[in-house]
Amino acid sequence: MNILWIFDQPIDENKGGTERVTTVIQKGLSSLGFTNIDNLMKHKPMHLLFITNNAYVPHVATMLASVFENNKDMEFCVHVMTTDMTEDNHQVLQSFVEGYHHQLDVKKISLDELDINPDVCGKWGVFPSLKLYAADFFPDVDYMLYLDADMICLGSLTPILETDMSDSYIAMVTDEADSIKHKQRLGLPDDAFYGCAGLVWFNVKLWREKRIRQKSMDFYNAPQNRDIIRWGEQDVMNVVCQGHIRELSLEYNMMSIYWLHHHRGVPKKYITTIEQHKRDAVIIHYIDSCKPWFKDCRFPYARYYWHYQTLTPWRGKQYGYSSNYEGLWIYLKNTVKIVLHRLKLKEFDYAYDC
Repeated sequence: MNILWIFDQPIDENKGGTERVTTVIQKGLSSLGFTNIDNLMKHKPMHLLFITNNAYVPHVATMLASVFENNKDMEFCVHVMTTDMTEDNHQVLQSFVEGYHHQLDVKKISLDELDINPDVCGKWGVFPSLKLYAADFFPDVDYMLYLDADMICLGSLTPILETDMSDSYIAMVTDEADSIKHKQRLGLPDDAFYGCAGLVWFNVKLWREKRIRQKSMDFYNAPQNRDIIRWGEQDVMNVVCQGHIRELSLEYNMMSIYWLHHHRGVPKKYITTIEQHKRDAVIIHYIDSCKPWFKDCRFPYARYYWHYQTLTPWRGKQYGYSSNYEGLWIYLKNTVKIVLHRLKLKEFDYAYDC
């Protein structure tokens, strides 16, 4: 369809000028297949949130490159919360984002000013929990998409904009199959929703109105919860926001473990449709401790990381081997297993089906 069709639509002269233009644009977008036009117009630009230390800035840039390249029809304002980003990295990231004609907003955070007790933040440390403060640090933002830096975007984020969030504080993708254990630990019913906090679509306006950050801190800091919080803010949000969490489709947080041959990590409800979700993956989440930038990462789709890294100012930067590396002999042994698995000569549960 010719995009100029939008401007050829009849105008209702009974409406004001701005309203007439808005109506015409809404008709045009609807004709192009967008189903929730009010949301699309309300969220322009789309606000993205990353939380990083200085060392992870190159990975944030790689994730951003993948978002920008696969969403060229969208406008973004990128917000970064950081504790120690250097001025050099700030300037390089600024130039990179503005080179794509988007905006960058960096806020340096002092942990001493926050109510978070680092001792109860779990395996991931304090950084991911900073997302709980989004409503405080970005008072003029109504909706915001948080993304982990160990992700790559392969498709459009527009459907997230179309999500009905009228009564939801957040939207997330369901966590892996083991989340049943998390629900039991937190005292949630087995049929309760438990999502992965690696990608969170925040209704920041409602979060602010309902004082969810304050309620989250109350749960975080309550002495009786100290021993049950294992996964930091992910546990906290799933408890505090329970009943007000919108589930996003699995393709918006496709964990690398879902490509393992054994499929044991795949959420039960998606077992029969997982192959389709693999084909439709919009966000790949490299959740393994051996991240795609390490030489010993064996996940075939690590190549997407390297593809988008070449589009950043940090292209060519190398990171050596992960802490999981067990030496050349084990590495070669695992390589043989991968080859045998791909040739279908022998199956290995922990080989990837891709």
